[in-house]
Amino acid sequence: MSKPATAKAPLPDFENLVRNGIDFLEKAILQLNSDPKYSVINFYTAVEIFLKAPLVCEHWTLVVIGKELSRKKYEEGDFLSVSFEESCARLGATLNKPLRSSAKEAFDKIRKHRNRIVHFYHKGIDGQQLDAIKLEQAQAWFELNRFVTETWREQFAPFLIEFHRMERNLIESNQYAQVKYNNLKPKIEGLKIRGKTFENCPKCKTNACLVEQEAPHLMHYDCMVCFYSEKQVQINCPACGNPEQYVVAYDGFSCDKCECQIVAQSDLFDFLDQNRTRGTKNHLDSNTPANCDECQGYHTVCEYQGGYLCTNCLSYFGYVDSCQWCNEPMTGDTEHTYTNGCEHCEGYIGYSADD
Repeated sequence: MSKPATAKAPLPDFENLVRNGIDFLEKAILQLNSDPKYSVINFYTAVEIFLKAPLVCEHWTLVVIGKELSRKKYEEGDFLSVSFEESCARLGATLNKPLRSSAKEAFDKIRKHRNRIVHFYHKGIDGQQLDAIKLEQAQAWFELNRFVTETWREQFAPFLIEFHRMERNLIESNQYAQVKYNNLKPKIEGLKIRGKTFENCPKCKTNACLVEQEAPHLMHYDCMVCFYSEKQVQINCPACGNPEQYVVAYDGFSCDKCECQIVAQSDLFDFLDQNRTRGTKNHLDSNTPANCDECQGYHTVCEYQGGYLCTNCLSYFGYVDSCQWCNEPMTGDTEHTYTNGCEHCEGYIGYSADD
């Protein structure tokens, strides 16, 4: 489960662009069965808009091609805008968040299909072609949803409710998820034969949620259809003893039988920590609590099942080390920490700069 986003008032250019993209996307979803030709055109237009939105959020000039940068012409629409390839390149090179290769591949299929429809006459779209369009849009929808609600979550925070609403409608209508699941089913069945375990996904409801045990009682759920991903630690409720209850990454613990809740990080740490020397004279030799390199949690890593568990993101580690400058226990690579520091110090360079 993703971290909660705090919605800030969006910039006018960004807000207008995103609302325009949502409009095209909703039209594409509604037209999928009744008018698939225009569904493809509108879906790709929405994709192109959403790829440009983070660029506009940073600065409007990032979506303009050419040396002459005129705000007046930009507002009038009299400018040459970046292409699909250029948008992808600028997301990585300028904003340092390159588009996932799976997302680029899914969006590019929609782009090419849109170009064929626009530049060549189509009498109509038969059942086989419609199935292909549905599959393309299923792949692209889930990638676009991940792009908006995960990768650029902070920027799109004011619009997440609308995306969640669209997602619920799609799941309820089974419009995309089942199509994508049917396409993935042979691969899923092959993985089952090789011993992998799948459950029904709580989001898209397909039997495509891969379940893997990373440590005793620590489960990772990862849906191949909608990219739902969550980690859980199975526990007994400390208040009522109810079995098969779960600590959920970023959300803590809430019993579904009684009112017991454990949300505070310090309480979660104490509850999950298996360090038996805590509070004894050997406590100073312990390398926990440690800092988590995955979520940048401070003192969130405890000892758990022969390894180390972050009580915030539930990442599991085989070992921890210490920053070479501040000596803080940490889960990440410590090789250059004397010079550059860790997440919680600036190392020798930062120390020297203060002199």
